[in-house]
Amino acid sequence: MKKMKKMIGLLTVSLAGTGWMAAIASAETGSSRDLVREPLYDVYLPNRAATTLTTPSGWGAWGNTIFIGGGITSPAPYTDDSDGAATVGFGVGNPAENVGLQISATVNDLSEQDNVSYGAVLHRYIGYGTSVAIGGEHLFRDKEESDAGESYYLGFGHAFQNVASETPGESGLHGSIGVGNGRFAHKSPLDVADGKGEKGSYVFGALAYEIFTRTNVILEWSGLNLNAGIAVAPFESFPLGVVLGAADLTDNSGDGVRFIGAAGLAYQFN
Repeated sequence: MKKMKKMIGLLTVSLAGTGWMAAIASAETGSSRDLVREPLYDVYLPNRAATTLTTPSGWGAWGNTIFIGGGITSPAPYTDDSDGAATVGFGVGNPAENVGLQISATVNDLSEQDNVSYGAVLHRYIGYGTSVAIGGEHLFRDKEESDAGESYYLGFGHAFQNVASETPGESGLHGSIGVGNGRFAHKSPLDVADGKGEKGSYVFGALAYEIFTRTNVILEWSGLNLNAGIAVAPFESFPLGVVLGAADLTDNSGDGVRFIGAAGLAYQFN
């Protein structure tokens, strides 16, 4: 496999559910032109727009990349108020040749800047447009400041090879699936008190289809509820990513449909 080239990164901020366990779900950095080429044939890889809304995708930041982003949910579950979070982090390593490592720090509530937690993701490109990641979210939190517990997961992301993007070398259809505990498996105390049960599915996943250049529509199961939205990377050479969507589309969790939105920037050093 050819060595990965220098690229500009694209950040996807994951808007977690109740308690704002915001974390990086996928930092799908760059386009497939910047990633590996399998022997004998070209491989489609994810386009530069986000492929999930609130869940990990199987990919991560790598190659001396730094990123920053923020998001909002309105209203927050079981309140009439909006809530926001911000995150910053970096990625190192080469997931095609060995492994990539992504580390992030998140302010989980912008009204309380001391509510900080951390995330870590190890990810590996395993060929044929597929990547695998193992990660942890909301780590080393202050339990007195945060009502959200740690979450650990194993996730896979795959760029389908029979659906071409408008951009050469990129796929127009991406799928992800994974299993985890924490926010993927357990409902909030407010959900339990509202009679919605205690357990989620432990399994999460998403499908993203490119409807325009670098613009994906996304349908996602978070482990607790159904989400839908759109992700855009509006500029070809400027690494801005934007995600807009609706969360909690069923009554399986939360007290109604809520708006979610996020934006992020990333940069890779030489």
